[in-house]
Amino acid sequence: MKSLKELMPEIYFEVMDKEDFAEHEMYINKIIDPDNHTKIFKQKGDIEEFVFYNFDLKRLKNKILKVVSGTKNNVLMYRVFPSKEHDFILASFYEDLEFSSRRNEFNIPNTEDFRKIFIDKNNKITKYVDFGCKVDEAKKKTTLLLKCVNISHNTLISNIFETIERHELNCDYMELWQVKKSDKKIDVYYEIAIEISSLLPKEEIDSIGDDFERYIQCYIKPMSIFDLVGPAMVGPSSSHTAGANRIGQIARNIICAVEQSGETIETVEVKLIGSFRDTGVGHKTPSALGGGLCGYVTDDPRMIEAGDPQSLSKNGIKFANCTAKFNGYKKGSADDDARYADQKNANIAEVIFKTNKGTHCVTGFSIGAGNVEIRFYDGMLDFALDGKIDTVLNGGKIEKINEKNANLPKIAKIYNENSATELPMMPFHTFEELIEYVNEEKINLIDLILDIERQLQNTDRKQVYDKMRSYWNIMQKSVDDGIRSNELTLLKLTGKDSKNINKYREGNKIFDNIYGKAVAYAVAVNEINAKSGVIIACPTAGSCGILPGVLKAYNEIHKPEEDKILESLMIAGFFGMILFGDVSTAGADYGCQAEIGSAAAMAAAALVYLEGGDVEQMIEGFTIAIKNSLGLICDPIAGLVEVPCVKRNGIYSSHAISAALMALSGVKSFVSPDEVVLTMREVGERLNVDYKETGKAGLAKTRDGKEVEKNFANEVKKFFN
Repeated sequence: MKSLKELMPEIYFEVMDKEDFAEHEMYINKIIDPDNHTKIFKQKGDIEEFVFYNFDLKRLKNKILKVVSGTKNNVLMYRVFPSKEHDFILASFYEDLEFSSRRNEFNIPNTEDFRKIFIDKNNKITKYVDFGCKVDEAKKKTTLLLKCVNISHNTLISNIFETIERHELNCDYMELWQVKKSDKKIDVYYEIAIEISSLLPKEEIDSIGDDFERYIQCYIKPMSIFDLVGPAMVGPSSSHTAGANRIGQIARNIICAVEQSGETIETVEVKLIGSFRDTGVGHKTPSALGGGLCGYVTDDPRMIEAGDPQSLSKNGIKFANCTAKFNGYKKGSADDDARYADQKNANIAEVIFKTNKGTHCVTGFSIGAGNVEIRFYDGMLDFALDGKIDTVLNGGKIEKINEKNANLPKIAKIYNENSATELPMMPFHTFEELIEYVNEEKINLIDLILDIERQLQNTDRKQVYDKMRSYWNIMQKSVDDGIRSNELTLLKLTGKDSKNINKYREGNKIFDNIYGKAVAYAVAVNEINAKSGVIIACPTAGSCGILPGVLKAYNEIHKPEEDKILESLMIAGFFGMILFGDVSTAGADYGCQAEIGSAAAMAAAALVYLEGGDVEQMIEGFTIAIKNSLGLICDPIAGLVEVPCVKRNGIYSSHAISAALMALSGVKSFVSPDEVVLTMREVGERLNVDYKETGKAGLAKTRDGKEVEKNFANEVKKFFN
């Protein structure tokens, strides 16, 4: 029988109660006894539960997650003593410390301490992970110190254990605190200490810190699948056209609430900042914003005409009780860019309106795939307004509706769906966690998607299928219209390529297959988009051809049941949503890899589903497509969604099919799905801003590109003179 001195690290004797030593020694010796077939023991203390079993980090993780999911307390702490050498783990769980008579024996983390680390003077979370370490040269030990906010426990523990294993760390001890509901901005806070029984070199410590900060991710904000497969919209850009329109719609509803509160609206002007300024006219951003301010929605063909500067100058903007003078579209300055630099988004519009009582400013950000956030109204808001729920105007402050303020002027939502006021917590937050969850729970992926959609939108199964069917019909029509059309775009850059491709494909057996069809159809949809036709953004308008191109090609060859196509679209949207948690699909934020790369990945996953692949294969198809799109730049000529966008849709439809083929064949990405996604984020963050939809480099600055820009200059002047 071995003594605790032989089995346990020094810190065990510093933090654990002496009265428990004898029983711990007994249980650990039973665990490590090869003749003992009982491989788990539990012991109840006065405020804790002890668990003993053989060394198995997966088993430990499952136990931790079971305790975490079952606790109703805001404060949880546990300690782990893992011994790979002796093949055992001792874990102790403390769930009732907050109100325990022994509370003073423990250093429960203080709310103010972590506010200083994670929240800036504007009450904005600036980061989610903080790493440090403490080196004790006398004892030859290194203690890794980790603090995190708003991260799922599963994601946190999975990454801690993987980092320990990858770096081959001999961990003596881990202590983790979880504090919930202690702050309006921070849902959950963690403080972790990991003691390593050796002195780690600085390079190793830096590498460990990099891994923690890179891979421990904030939990997913759930989104509807129709946020990634959708909206139905007038082209040419989801972020710069549909997103701009939605900023205009929400701003209109704020202005209407101000009017309802007793102010008279006198003038309105719009300032375009960042990428909205640099490439907005080519994307029809000003007109879309103006159309939204006039009350037109994303798929209303009248939207662009309504936002024309001449029309607005002549007619003004009508609100409930008055018509405001339109003071024009303005270009933001470099100082304006700097003011919003910390927002990590370049698609920015200010709607500035003057009333009889003062001047107000609404600032909106288009975050990708037509999704938007109003983050400022005469100062930073406490929460971002996305147009999915009704809110109220209380004096000069926007608030969520409650019993006390329900009769105040309402800022109406712009979506028809009944979105949940409180978002559901997802049971997974990464692709690898999704695989684990589906396999362990033995749940059907489509059922899971529909359940989350029900929680988000208060919709039933039939409503989801019906809406997706309407989107699928629009997708097919955009293919057919594109293939038949000979009409060229304004500057004659594109318009009839898909018809030529399709004609050649039909007469050549080598190309008359899913690849050839998908190329022709993907180009067709994007040509319709370039001509401001109605398309479905998937996930963006600039990449709207890939998913319908691939699926229509498959549908014509294999003729599956329509519901299977609809379900493949659901999977595409669902995987896009998981990706969106780390990488927005806006080219202005992460380059074209985030638009075309995401669309190819979504199409690959959809195709794997149609061919009977399992969840892991769908994710592999998605991952392979993403991995081979890394670094793709966004450099549209003259800000138009034409060159290189239209042909790129055709090229990457083949990319999607190839990724699906590999996944279905059993080919796997050597780099794991979650690491590929985070690499995409890293590449996007490091990509020079000139290659993020600014028109300042790449193809946009070739001689041919500058010639188009010169020819387009008169159109730009029309908006900003």
